[in-house]
Amino acid sequence: MCGIAGVIHRDPHQPVSLELVRALCAALEHRGPDDEGLYVRGPVGLGMRRLSIIDVSGSQQPIFNEDGSKVIVFNGEIYNYRELRRGLIARGHVLRTQGDTETVLHLYEELGPACVEQLRGMFAFAIWDATQRTLLLGRDRFGIKPLYVLTAPWGIAFASELKALHAAGLTSRALDWEALDAFLHVGYIPAPATPFQDVRKLEPGHTLVWKSNGGDSIVRRYWHLPPDGVGRPPTVEARIRDWVDESVAAHLVSDVPVAAFLSGGLDSSTVVASMALVGEPPHAFTARYFGSGQETVDETGLARELARRYGVNLTVVDIHPNIREIFEPIVWALDEPHADDSAIPTWLLSQAVGRDYKVALTGIGGDELFGGYPRHIGLPLAEIYGKLPAGVRRLASAAAQLLPEPRTGTLGVDRIKRFLRSGDGDLPERYLSFMSRLANGERSNLYAPALRASITGDAARARLRSLYHDEACPSGPTAALYLDYTAYLPDDLLALSDRLAMAHGLEIRVPFVDHELATRVFPLPYRLKIGWWRNKRLLKRAMHARLPEAHSRAPKRGFVGPTAAWLRNELRGMLEDELSPDRQRRLGYFHPPTVDRLLREHATGRHNRERILWALLSFSTWHRIFVESSARGSAAGNSNGRITSQAAGDNGTVASQSTWAG
Repeated sequence: MCGIAGVIHRDPHQPVSLELVRALCAALEHRGPDDEGLYVRGPVGLGMRRLSIIDVSGSQQPIFNEDGSKVIVFNGEIYNYRELRRGLIARGHVLRTQGDTETVLHLYEELGPACVEQLRGMFAFAIWDATQRTLLLGRDRFGIKPLYVLTAPWGIAFASELKALHAAGLTSRALDWEALDAFLHVGYIPAPATPFQDVRKLEPGHTLVWKSNGGDSIVRRYWHLPPDGVGRPPTVEARIRDWVDESVAAHLVSDVPVAAFLSGGLDSSTVVASMALVGEPPHAFTARYFGSGQETVDETGLARELARRYGVNLTVVDIHPNIREIFEPIVWALDEPHADDSAIPTWLLSQAVGRDYKVALTGIGGDELFGGYPRHIGLPLAEIYGKLPAGVRRLASAAAQLLPEPRTGTLGVDRIKRFLRSGDGDLPERYLSFMSRLANGERSNLYAPALRASITGDAARARLRSLYHDEACPSGPTAALYLDYTAYLPDDLLALSDRLAMAHGLEIRVPFVDHELATRVFPLPYRLKIGWWRNKRLLKRAMHARLPEAHSRAPKRGFVGPTAAWLRNELRGMLEDELSPDRQRRLGYFHPPTVDRLLREHATGRHNRERILWALLSFSTWHRIFVESSARGSAAGNSNGRITSQAAGDNGTVASQSTWAG
C-alpha cells in the first residue's frame, strides 16, 4: 500500500527537479509512513511513499526490471501475486523481491498494457518504459485505489491524491462547475471529472498510455461487469458462502495482522464471520453514537452479539457530535467536495484502528452486489409508476411535497418524495431521482444568477447515461446495481474509505468488491437477490445459519450517524457559520436567500434538508482549504530546479529513504 506520484516532461532536454518529486511525495506521506523512494532521471521523475504490508523488509520502490529499462511505482495489493510470480519464474524472469509490485512489472514485459487483465486485487500504478519512451498508468477494475492525472503541453503528472498536485503547484485550481454541480446533485464528483478543470481521474478498469514523442493519450477500458441473466445454480446459498469465504481468504494475504470494521449490519457481519471461519477471529471495531438521535442508528448490540458468537475481540469507538476539530482534517483528506456523512465514523474508526493495525477488512460493496438499498426495490416500482398518466403523477408529487418530515432524522418521507418525482425520463433519470440531493429546478435556484447561467445542470445525468448505454442498457434493478457499481461505489464509498483510512496509515480491503466474486454473483437473477419488499434476500438466506437471527430482521441503517438531528441541534451553529449570508455573498456562488430557506426548512422540520446542507457545508469547507488558501507547495509546474545526483548502476536499486538520480 502506497501513495505514488510522478512528472514526465515531453521535452527530453528539460529535467524534472528532485524538489518537485519530493513535494509530491511529501503531500502523500500519510499514505506511506514507512518508506520513501524516488527516481529522477532527466525528464522523468517518479516517487512513492510506502506502507509496508507484504514483503515488509524488501520490495522497496521504485522497482526495476533486469536491465533497468523499465521502472514501476505501485499502490495497492495483488492477491494472486504468488501464483503469477511462480509462472514468471518458470518462464525465465529473474525476480529480486518476494512482493507483488515486481510481479506487475514483469507481466508488463510480457503483455504490455494487457498485464492488468491478469491481476486480482486493488491497484493504481505507473510504469515508465525507457525503451518505448511511454508511461503506462493502470487502475483496478472497481476504482478501489485512486489515480489523478494532469496532462499539459509540457507533459504529464499523476498522483494518488489530488492534494499532491495541489501542493506541488501543478494545477491552476480553476473550478469545474459542471463537476461541482454534479456534486451538489448526487453528493460526489463522478469520474473522470474532478473539482479542477485541468485534472482528471483515470476511470476504474482503465489504462492510459502516454507517449513522450507526442500524440493523444490512449485510454482503454479493459474490464466490464458480466451481463446478467444466468440461471439459478443448484444449492445457490451454499455457493454464496463458499464464494464469499474464498474472497475473504484472498483478502487476508498479508505479512502483518488484519483487523475489521464491524457496524453490526449484514455485510460487515458476514465478512467478520467469514474471517473467523477461514482464519482467526479478528479484532473488530464498531461505532457507538452520542447526541441527538443516537438511538436511531445504534447497532452496537448487534455487533456485540456477533462478536460473542465468534470470539471476536470488539472495541467500541464513541462518536460524539462535537466534530468541529476534525471536520477540516476530514475535508482535507477527502481531496474533493464529498457529501457522504459516513465520513465522520469512518475517520474516527480509521484513527482507532490505525493506531495498532495497518490493514482492516470492511463490508463495503455488499449492498451493490446483493441489492441492499431501497432504490433496488423502488426502481422497478418506478417503472410501473411511470406508466400512469402524467397528470396523476404530477398531482401525487405535488401532494407529497406538502408532507412534513419527521424530526427523528429518518429519510423515509424524503424517499417517498423522490420516488414520486421519478416517473418521467429514461431509466438513468429514474435512478438519478433516487440519488438526487436537490432536484434540477431547486438546484438551479441555489446558484447566484451569473453562475446559474453558465451551468447546464446535466453533468450527473450525462455520466449515468453514458455508463448505462455502455453496458447495452440493462433493465430494472440490474441497471441500478450496475450504476451503483460503476458510479456510486467507486466515486463515493470507495473514494471515501480509501482517503480517510489512508490518512491514518490504514489500508482498507473490501472482499465484496472483488472481480472474481462479482463475476459469479452479479449475473444471478435479481429476483433471486431481491424479494418483494425484501432487500438482500439471497445474502440473508445464505448467511442465516452463520449470523444471529436479529441480523436478518434488523432494518438497514447504513454506516452513518444521526446527521439530520445533529444539524438541527449540536451542529447548527457550525452549519450557520459556514453558510452565513456574508460568506455566501463574498464567494458569489450561491443565492443567500435560497441557502437561508434551506437552513430554516431543516431547522423547523418542514423538510429534511440534511443531504443538501451537508453538501453545502462540505463544499464551503473544501473551498476554504483548497481554493482560498495558497497551494501548500512552491514547486513550479515547469520544474527547472537543480537536480541532486547520486551514483547508481543502470538497474537503479532504490533503498529506504533514498533517491536514484541520473
